[in-house]
Amino acid sequence: MSRIEERMKRTTKRWKQVALVCLLLLSSVLWIQQENDADADTGLLPSVTGEQLTFSGMALRFDPVNGPYIHANAAHYPLGFKEAYIDQNRGYLTVRRDRVDSVVSIIVDPDETLTARGITIGASGGGVVTNLYFYQNGRLLNLADPVDYAIIAGPFSNAWMTIISQPK
Repeated sequence: MSRIEERMKRTTKRWKQVALVCLLLLSSVLWIQQENDADADTGLLPSVTGEQLTFSGMALRFDPVNGPYIHANAAHYPLGFKEAYIDQNRGYLTVRRDRVDSVVSIIVDPDETLTARGITIGASGGGVVTNLYFYQNGRLLNLADPVDYAIIAGPFSNAWMTIISQPK
């Protein structure tokens, strides 16, 4: 074999080595990226059904005279809630449930009566105790103040509340 052929053979061998190293590096980068993507999802859980979930729901009525209460009759069937009352020191509405589960989702919707008055509601907590914060056009209402409570009160003023949770 001539010197030129040996040099070409060595050059080709080096190029193959360089190509192999590049391929290995690229594979490593892609593998690490895939692992990082998988790590980002470790806090997320798949959907569940059936006995793995607890469903609590109710209508809260805001009576002008007697204050808020869990509304129950032939058309309103509350599940899983024990009491609702206004925290006199802080002015928000506190709702108590019958269980200490890990909350999946809390939904609180003002009915058509409250929506027409510009009322929105935010929930905080879960488990046994959930606090509801009422706003009118962005202003936090102090339900312990009779003037603010009158804004949401009415014979047909309701908030619909649903908590989906999972036993611990």
